[in-house]
Amino acid sequence: MVSEIIFKRKSIRSYSDEDISEDTIKRILAAAMQAPSALNTQSWEFIVIKDKDMILNLSKMSKYASCAKRANTLIVVVANLEKLKRTRAWFCQDLSASTENILLEATNQGVGSVWLGLYPESDRISYVRDCLDLPLNILPFSIVSLGYPTDWGKIENRYDESKIHMEKY
Repeated sequence: MVSEIIFKRKSIRSYSDEDISEDTIKRILAAAMQAPSALNTQSWEFIVIKDKDMILNLSKMSKYASCAKRANTLIVVVANLEKLKRTRAWFCQDLSASTENILLEATNQGVGSVWLGLYPESDRISYVRDCLDLPLNILPFSIVSLGYPTDWGKIENRYDESKIHMEKY
């Protein structure tokens, strides 16, 4: 089952108007919180955005985020820096794993998603911080755009033998 979801997951940028239920959002967030984290710090926190005006504002974060304006829901993944006293060097890995879990569980729930790159671009971080009026200890890391897809498109096989090296490069 997990393998099937991994191979089905793809970036979806076009969504229907169908609402995503609160139960589905909770399942997606529960999956996000199951990610591994250095020293079990779990510095992640999540801001769920359903307000259409705020979705539109956040879709202006970068030219690559414009697809978000059609989303039903955005999840902004943030790091609480106060929880990172001993593991600051590892928070990117922790929040990346959490973001990937969001993408996988969204796929499992039949919800399309796309990871909108935010960190480490300082302009994007400042923009999102200003939009959401975030305190300085809360660092925006990624945004995941969610919605029921108008088309899942074709799944591609990305397996490439030439990228595998045995024992040495």
